[in-house]
Amino acid sequence: MRLYLTIIYNVFKWFLMKIQYGSRYDGSLIERFHPSVNIRLNGKSRIQIARNLELSKDSDIQCFSNSECRIGEYTYANQRLMISCHAGVTIGNHCLFGPDVKIFDNNHTFSYVNGVSTDLKTAPIVIGDNCWIASNVVILKGSTIGEGCVIGAGCVISGDIPPHSIVKQSSNNIEIIPIRK
Repeated sequence: MRLYLTIIYNVFKWFLMKIQYGSRYDGSLIERFHPSVNIRLNGKSRIQIARNLELSKDSDIQCFSNSECRIGEYTYANQRLMISCHAGVTIGNHCLFGPDVKIFDNNHTFSYVNGVSTDLKTAPIVIGDNCWIASNVVILKGSTIGEGCVIGAGCVISGDIPPHSIVKQSSNNIEIIPIRK
């Protein structure tokens, strides 16, 4: 019975998103969104969601300006995934996200004289296929995570991570370890 209710809810959610956003929302009917999931498209932003995406409770995706967020098929996001998209966020197929992962393709400008501004600096983020992003990871603007990477809990990613790497936090340093076959 619960499966049928989930299917009915997600078809209804898809229908409402299509009414609200039209062609800017390109989603599949085969999605599993918890009822508390929030997706907002502001300005001329777009989102493309491949089939079989699962977003757990309290996940939040916000797209602004002319940005585009793309999420690949068979991707799973645990509770409280947050995506703030001002330039572009691309997530590959078969990715797993632990709880409380944050993805920001933007940050506020800052100067010694004026402090923090509402002006933003942006750069796209790309996460390759088959990646596992563990809990409490923060991914910052301009980062590229190659295919088959494992990002350990609590890491802050800023820059490029080569494909098939394990990234872990140790003593206030980030270690990148190639995965061997």
